[in-house]
Amino acid sequence: MVPDINNSSLGLEYFCFSSDSIWLKTDQELIDIATSDIEELKMARSNEIIDGTVIRVPKAYPVYDHNYQQKLTLIKDYLKLITPIQVIGRNGLHRYNNQDHSMLMGLYAARNIMGASLSVWDINLEDEYHEEKS
Repeated sequence: MVPDINNSSLGLEYFCFSSDSIWLKTDQELIDIATSDIEELKMARSNEIIDGTVIRVPKAYPVYDHNYQQKLTLIKDYLKLITPIQVIGRNGLHRYNNQDHSMLMGLYAARNIMGASLSVWDINLEDEYHEEKS
């Protein structure tokens, strides 16, 4: 992922709404925050950080409501009509995914493209991964 094998790449996510103050910061302000956080976490010293890039992803995480499952069923049924299509990830499946789930979905998708028949919809169904608010 980096042109020099003596370097590495780190990715940091900051969760917020588009109306939050962190969303409204400049790219450089966000890079400075990330640099400080990396140093505080002892992942690297600030003078070792070469560069930074900011990618803002609006609505990156799905918001669940009481009718979520019904709406998702409607979407899934519609997508079955479109061939060939392979949906994966948070936005593709309208589901919160951890990194391990996303990687597994990517592997399943690649295998499906090569002719397998694996269900990405069956990944991340374990209860321990799902947060609930009462």
